[in-house]
Amino acid sequence: MFTRLLTSLIALLASAAATAAAPAPERTLLAEPPRAVADFQLTDQSGKTVKLSDFRGAPVLMFFGFTHCSSVCPAALHQLRELERAHRADLGKTRIVIVSVDGERDTPAAMGAWLKPLSPNFIGLTGAPARVHNIAADFSAAFFRQPATKPGEYQVEHNSQIFLVDAQGKLRATFFNAPLATMAQVTRKIATGN
Repeated sequence: MFTRLLTSLIALLASAAATAAAPAPERTLLAEPPRAVADFQLTDQSGKTVKLSDFRGAPVLMFFGFTHCSSVCPAALHQLRELERAHRADLGKTRIVIVSVDGERDTPAAMGAWLKPLSPNFIGLTGAPARVHNIAADFSAAFFRQPATKPGEYQVEHNSQIFLVDAQGKLRATFFNAPLATMAQVTRKIATGN
């Protein structure tokens, strides 16, 4: 009896050690434990008011960008488009949401025109810069406006992370230019629990 109990305990400890030592997915920070994200309300590209909680029941891949971005956004949006195309089965019902960090210029119409050639499924959200700052802070996403060289011609510096929120509205992972296969695998695992 004691030997069997000791053997079971050793096996359990070995399994826990193997799990704890498992490497994180490539270029991915997993939220351990998952962190609840405050609900928020913005306007989508059709002019409709949308809340984060409207997406409950399916994971959300979220990126903070803007339509006048010439460096970070094209690469991130290309990555999301290729992820959607190449890994549709892995993504399942996952929604891809882009939140504008330039609410002064990014009207719903501008967001729609920007995202339409990429995917009819991408959701663009925009709102007042102060509101988006609060939302971004909840994700630890940073952005700031550079001084304008000419009236109306300014840039917004921002980071390139893509955030994975699970079906219950909790932040589960942050991708730092992760490979598509890694993003697909982590999203599938979060969506299915496997």
